[in-house]
Amino acid sequence: MIGIVVQQRLGEQWFPTPEVNNSTLITESLQQGCIVLQKHKFVPFACRCIQLSYLKASPLAFLCSLQHLGYRLTGTSSSGKSEANVSHGSCKTDTNEASQKLIETLAASQVEPERPADSDLLKLGKVADPFLNMGLSPAQITHLFSLQPYAPPQLRLAVVSELLLLGLSTDATLNVLQKSPELLGMSSKHIKDRADLLRRLAFKEVGLNHMAVHFPRIFTLPQKRIEVLEKLLKEKCLFSVQQIAKILQTCPNVLLEELGDLEYKFQFAYFRMGIKHREIVNSGFFQAPLAEIKNRVIFLERLGLYQTPDKKGQTQVVNPKLKSIIRTSESDFIEKMACSSLEEYNIFKKLLAREEERMQKEEEAAEKNNLSDSESDGEGSDSD
Repeated sequence: MIGIVVQQRLGEQWFPTPEVNNSTLITESLQQGCIVLQKHKFVPFACRCIQLSYLKASPLAFLCSLQHLGYRLTGTSSSGKSEANVSHGSCKTDTNEASQKLIETLAASQVEPERPADSDLLKLGKVADPFLNMGLSPAQITHLFSLQPYAPPQLRLAVVSELLLLGLSTDATLNVLQKSPELLGMSSKHIKDRADLLRRLAFKEVGLNHMAVHFPRIFTLPQKRIEVLEKLLKEKCLFSVQQIAKILQTCPNVLLEELGDLEYKFQFAYFRMGIKHREIVNSGFFQAPLAEIKNRVIFLERLGLYQTPDKKGQTQVVNPKLKSIIRTSESDFIEKMACSSLEEYNIFKKLLAREEERMQKEEEAAEKNNLSDSESDGEGSDSD
């Protein structure tokens, strides 16, 4: 809204107009201009001289200029009245056409409102220039500075530069920072060192970019956690370096699991199911919860549809592939693979949970008995 009172002249009286917005004022400007220019046969000249940028910048000034032009033309028209009458017939057609052209041209020129991103960018001033030079749009820069508002601009710039050097696009970089805004509080050296660690783990650039986009917490986790996991998968589970890299890329959630649970999960697949390392890695085994894997495998065993291979890797039944067992939806698993019903499968899961609970209690009781026996043996040896 323009809070300026515009004085308009109507006959011999002056009166103030109410506040109007830009679009209303432009419409009035067009109407006033056409009346003035049609009256004095100056439309062709006006079409060549009126600057649309002047109209966009200040529609109020444009309206006042047209009014002033009307007053001047009114003062000069009396002296040249006879000449205007002579040429009136010849230029009437041109005047109407040019007037219509002026209306269409000015009406097509819309006043574009200032975008919030641009206004916020202006507030940043020269701080935004390096980000613009790196290819970020004003909207992206505004969004970037809304994340961790108190982070220093230089640190923010260094982090963004390091992520872009990894090969990420500007959109991917913003997605990474939106998922893990705490990255803006870290040094560029930390991000670079973490990328070097992943390369040492046989990560290629494509895999590194994939990890950064889908699991940006890889940059915030302690380095010791990654090294301990690598040691477990390499020494206890006997995965190769390339297989470890693929496990981390396809199943980054292993970085957040307890190491003991992860080792037991591997042992269930390798010893209980008889699955080799290559199939474990390619099937995405570590993506699925262990409880669901156990339910499905034992359910198939009880139905006679799965059998643990012997020492030679042979079975009396054709076992379904591990990937089919863990990646199939529950409905397809029950109907197509197990050839059973949902009710039967749910009852089985409840009975299996009770069975495991009972076995766990028995194991705990056995451990207590062994502990008490060892303590009694120690007391007896002391008395002797």
